Amino acid sequence: MSNLKTITKFSVSLIFLILCIAPALSQDASQQDQGNGNDSLMIFGDGQNGSALTDYDYEALIKELYGSDAKPDTATKEASAPTKKQRSRGPVKGPAPGLFKNSRLNGSYFSLNMSSPFAVSGPLESWFSYIDAGAAIKFPYEIYVESIPLFFLLEVSSFSFENTFPQGGTFAGIAYIIQASAIGDQSSAAVGFGVWDSNMGSMLELGYRFRPTQNTFIRVGTRGVLITDIDLIGSAWWAELRLSMGFEL
Repeated sequence: MSNLKTITKFSVSLIFLILCIAPALSQDASQQDQGNGNDSLMIFGDGQNGSALTDYDYEALIKELYGSDAKPDTATKEASAPTKKQRSRGPVKGPAPGLFKNSRLNGSYFSLNMSSPFAVSGPLESWFSYIDAGAAIKFPYEIYVESIPLFFLLEVSSFSFENTFPQGGTFAGIAYIIQASAIGDQSSAAVGFGVWDSNMGSMLELGYRFRPTQNTFIRVGTRGVLITDIDLIGSAWWAELRLSMGFEL
């Protein structure tokens, strides 16, 4: 009987001990699981749990790590780019500084010319030609066509053709020509209309110029002349070589 009592007391004590220890063990287990869950939500190197990341700016982080893929606003740059500088038209100047810088003639020049035909059309093949002389003055103003300045000249020169076969005759006199010329540093081109004696005509000239001094020039070139109605022969043209010497006023 004593052994039975002893076993009974031991069993009761064991059950009591188990009932006391079980709640504590279950509380420790729940706390440990909660701790493990919190650890799984930690950001590496951040020190904050995941519950605070709901408002985190992931787009800013990606841009910081990898850079922005946004293309530059080219339209804004093009709009803000300065426009091409407009050409300013200053006071009229000649191709070189003139001799009379404070004069109304500044920007003009005066030249003496010599010419002689080297090619003629069929009606003039039996006509002889000679060396002709003339003078030209360039006016001291200009106009612009697009961005090209045009100068104006008045030329007075002689011309002479003489026919001995099949019938005698002459085509000679004084020509008065108004020209519009584009003049560069060394080259020039001119187109003009005028009167050769009593006949209307037109001309086209190309020239090359160089300067012995700052205010003087020598120009060589060629000119084509077309006359639409010449007595005895009708329409005709010729090409001539030209030599000019002049100085800036």
